[in-house]
Amino acid sequence: MKHLNQIFFKGLIAVLPITLTIYFLYWASSGIDSLFATWLRYFFGQEFYIPGLGIVLTVVFVFLIGLLVDNYITGRLFAWMTQIFERLPLIKAIYTPLKDLMALIPGKSSEKDRPQRVVLVQLEHLGVEVMGLVTREDLVEIKEHDKVTVYVPFSYMLGGMTLIVPKEKVKKVDLPVDQAIKLSVTSWIKANDESRS
Repeated sequence: MKHLNQIFFKGLIAVLPITLTIYFLYWASSGIDSLFATWLRYFFGQEFYIPGLGIVLTVVFVFLIGLLVDNYITGRLFAWMTQIFERLPLIKAIYTPLKDLMALIPGKSSEKDRPQRVVLVQLEHLGVEVMGLVTREDLVEIKEHDKVTVYVPFSYMLGGMTLIVPKEKVKKVDLPVDQAIKLSVTSWIKANDESRS
């Protein structure tokens, strides 16, 4: 019986990640496809609509927006629009945190808002260290110039927390931001394999 249980769990471990990955990709692609699907069916008719065409148009649309943002003139227009979003009472409560969250994505074109470095924070009273991303070097709002803010993501993206700690309590880690996030959110599972690749 014990051997049968081991075989079952081996199968479960093999099947579950594949199944969830396929389901997530299906769910995400269906949602993206639906952005343009309604309009495509309306203008061209159901008989001319090809499933998945909405995804292609979404990618093209996002790329074109990126080109406009990268352009000096249209980029200024987008900057003006974002300033308006950041001032509207209800919208700024949603927009501003999402905009700040995008700064954590590696490869973001604007470097000035990205986390500057990966650090280990010493939690002396617990006798442990946690890895996080420095998000602010100078807390001018609360006049704490000798402290930094460090964002510590929880495993499997189940939230995170922001620590305000003295600068001497953080130790720089020579690790790219994207790899640090990946290691943190996966609880360092297979970390050794990642470092060797």
